[in-house]
Amino acid sequence: MPVRKNIPEAVEVRKRFLRSFEELRYRGLVRTKTEFSKSIGLGTTSNMNRMETERREPGVTNILLLHKKYNVSLDWLMLGKGDFLCNP
Repeated sequence: MPVRKNIPEAVEVRKRFLRSFEELRYRGLVRTKTEFSKSIGLGTTSNMNRMETERREPGVTNILLLHKKYNVSLDWLMLGKGDFLCNP
């Protein structure tokens, strides 16, 4: 099996994805990792923990659910540009 390379941009997307939980908790939109994980299709917190410890990247489905459920800006999440939340 070929070694999978993490490009710097993908690493930054993963970091922002994980940071979004803290930001949403700070804003009172989620309370727990379990609530957050289930709402964006990760199922359990262990999947989110794997993202942190094994440096796994979020899937496109998880990114889109985060955007749709919590209005997180795709520009911020994918490119690191603009505000955390989309403007209404």
